[in-house]
Amino acid sequence: MMTTQEKPALLQALGTASQALRMGDTGAAEQALAALLTQDDPRVLHLAGLVRMHQQRHEDAAGLFARARATDPRAALLAFSHGTALRWLQRNEEAARAFKAAIALKPNYGEAYFEAVNALQDMGDLKEAETLARQWLRVMPENVRARLSLGDLLLAARRPDEAEMPLREALEGVASADGRGTLHQRLGLALRRQHKNEEALTHYERAVALDPDPVSEAIRVEILQDLKRYDEAVQISRGLVARDPANPQWHKFHNDLLYRLGHEDYLKSYDLAPKTAEILMSKAYFLTHEKRGEEALEVYRAAQALAPDDKAAATGVGNALNLMKRPAEALKVFGEVMARFGEDANLLSCAAEGAILSGDPERGAALCEKSLTLAPHDQVALAMRGTAWRMLGDERDEALNGYDTLIKAYDLEPPEGFSDMESFNTELNAWLDRVHPTTREYLDQSLRNGSQTPDKLFGAGHLLVEKIQRRIREAVGRYIGEMKPDQNHPLHSRRARCFDYAGSWSSRLKDGGFHTNHIHPEGWISSCYYVALPKAVEDTQGRQGWIKFGEPAMEVDLKDPIRRAIQPRAGRLVLFPSYMWHGTVPFCDTHPRTTIAFDVIPTA
Repeated sequence: MMTTQEKPALLQALGTASQALRMGDTGAAEQALAALLTQDDPRVLHLAGLVRMHQQRHEDAAGLFARARATDPRAALLAFSHGTALRWLQRNEEAARAFKAAIALKPNYGEAYFEAVNALQDMGDLKEAETLARQWLRVMPENVRARLSLGDLLLAARRPDEAEMPLREALEGVASADGRGTLHQRLGLALRRQHKNEEALTHYERAVALDPDPVSEAIRVEILQDLKRYDEAVQISRGLVARDPANPQWHKFHNDLLYRLGHEDYLKSYDLAPKTAEILMSKAYFLTHEKRGEEALEVYRAAQALAPDDKAAATGVGNALNLMKRPAEALKVFGEVMARFGEDANLLSCAAEGAILSGDPERGAALCEKSLTLAPHDQVALAMRGTAWRMLGDERDEALNGYDTLIKAYDLEPPEGFSDMESFNTELNAWLDRVHPTTREYLDQSLRNGSQTPDKLFGAGHLLVEKIQRRIREAVGRYIGEMKPDQNHPLHSRRARCFDYAGSWSSRLKDGGFHTNHIHPEGWISSCYYVALPKAVEDTQGRQGWIKFGEPAMEVDLKDPIRRAIQPRAGRLVLFPSYMWHGTVPFCDTHPRTTIAFDVIPTA
């Protein structure tokens, strides 16, 4: 027990430590408290924990806060501080419990609600986070931060229509310019995800007026493109480059738009930018995707001269040489890069491409094996390995790709409310007419002579998409259910009860259009659902517009490179492994070929 004589010394030590901490002298604060840490005084333990937090010694801080809580279990502040230290340690489950304990002790503890909700969201427990956010609003109904937190949670849960109301209410209750700017951004996002683009644009314009944040400006550019107001979009994207000419992100953003518009200023912004390695590599990105190998090589070499220790610049040189069909030189470059920076999955796959192009599939397969040791689900390495095996006549290619067993077509039943697929697809196609851009395709897509929707289709709240998504989910479930248990197969070994979508979009090919041969690096199972088709797909000899499998993106000597082709049919869904090479046969027809595609990933 503390004696009367000890109290002044303790209070003096607390005062000295507090003042030192306010002055930023954590060493003096720690020294002032050192002799008292053997005592279980919650004030000493708490202040010592705060000192450790300022010193970035979060583990020590968590221990001191835990001791303080044990000494005074009814102090909400101690529980809150403990939760804060645990958050820094990324121990979110424990942190959430500590914050909830603080709330139980102090029901109107807004900061504790905020941190608890964030901890739960970081854990992926959106349901519990939403329950707590709604409890916060019941206790503190006028709290703007509570409404914003609930809105953010609902956006994260892909429920933008429900997020709209709390965000509107929050906007009515906040006076500061910063707060209003943030809420206009969030409300704009909720509206954009509901395809309410005109109103979303208004809120982003208000956000920019309050806070000229470049990210909000970039979203304005995207919305203007959705609204097909391309001149305004170009003007704003040009302004982003002018504001920060050394930032490669804005050059890429601006020139990506100019490419799709066929604009005369395409790539000209780079001529006016500072000649940094980052800027040069940003330009080389476009040259590489346009297959302008000689120019790309020159620019990557210039970047490497400016930044000789830059791994990305050196890798770019090797990739440009592969593009120019100079694989022997590319292999030498990749070998030097790996000797200097170490092996990684991407470098090994790049080197494997060089080996395959040079006519050495055995070396290519070995490089892919190394890559897959580092990243077992790397779809690029899997595709490359299959190609190498096929060149070697190795039967393992057939087991890997399963051209006759792993590519499956499902003719879907009409969604609820429709008696046949024809009437449903007619309505769906009419809606897609409105959301497809009138520009050309994105440069980094497989699409040629067509367009692709920029945002995720699934989860955006559109009724027709949700209806077909239910039928698609049923078919994907059947596809997964038909997989044979095999821990050694890269597709079967990832079999899971639950799945999600890494991306979802619509592609539209025009007369003469096609998809180049490619894979889907971010997927597990990939797809194509046919919405509307030209009559040309009825051509069973030329297979116009058909999806083809097995033909690599690389030019290699293979007998019968196309292993399988499937005729499109409106209402048909085709599923296949994401690592499988696929493309389409060009078609001649004035009617477009419209599809929905998505990538599936396992979740549990």
